[in-house]
Amino acid sequence: MQTAETTINSDTVNLSDLRPGYFKFSTDSTADFQSILSPSSKHLGSFFTSHQLKVKHIQPVQFNQYQPDWILGLLLLCFIVVAWVQVYYRRRLRQILMAPFSKRFLNQLIRDGDLFSERISLAMGLIYVISISLFLYELTESVNVSSSLKLSQGYTLFLVMCIFLLVYWLIKIVAMRFLSFIFKTRQTSKEYILNILIFNILTGIFFLPFLVFAIYLKCVIFLWVCTIIFCLFFLFRLIRGFLIGISITKFSYLFLFVYLCSLELLPLIVLLKIVLKYYL
Repeated sequence: MQTAETTINSDTVNLSDLRPGYFKFSTDSTADFQSILSPSSKHLGSFFTSHQLKVKHIQPVQFNQYQPDWILGLLLLCFIVVAWVQVYYRRRLRQILMAPFSKRFLNQLIRDGDLFSERISLAMGLIYVISISLFLYELTESVNVSSSLKLSQGYTLFLVMCIFLLVYWLIKIVAMRFLSFIFKTRQTSKEYILNILIFNILTGIFFLPFLVFAIYLKCVIFLWVCTIIFCLFFLFRLIRGFLIGISITKFSYLFLFVYLCSLELLPLIVLLKIVLKYYL
């Protein structure tokens, strides 16, 4: 039986339950003071709070890459081709850029050689096809036409646009060559096709910087800028084509206007009608 007085702290035993005389406070007054007069716990808010995001999908959602890598590869290819042309064909490129705005540069472009058989035409034509196809691809993605076409892969739609663009220009040039053979206007038709080639090269070059912003910023404004550039160059090309046709004195202006409308405006109107009817 324990007879000695027990020394305890108030934080281990309730002091009110013990009889007097069985204990005495410890000589360590600091421990007794902290045990008896301990401060009451005060609830403080947690430093880590819950996020404000709302749950939209309970089930896992497939991750879709923001932009596929093949688009970056195509853009890099276009800029490499432009740099190659700038290094090896700088004088010829300057003539092409100045030809629509100066008759002197156009005549010099024709005198220096046949532009259709030069490598610069093939390189800049590649840029035109890629840039226009990327522009159409971004337009279809912005209006979600690719799902209605049932094409699962993005590059499949891009390849379809490239093939369609090549076939369109092949048929158009063959038709112009055939008409020039029928009406015996080969020289004027060649100058008109050269005018088309020059404006296509300009369109491809001017499209590239705006396409970079339109693709990677996903901004519709740059797509509208590309559309405005395309319309301006198309209108300018029609005016230059009409001026080239005026040089043929044996045809009336009405016949020339019908000729231009049937070759330039009618195919675009038919394509626009198909798109509006089936996909929008």
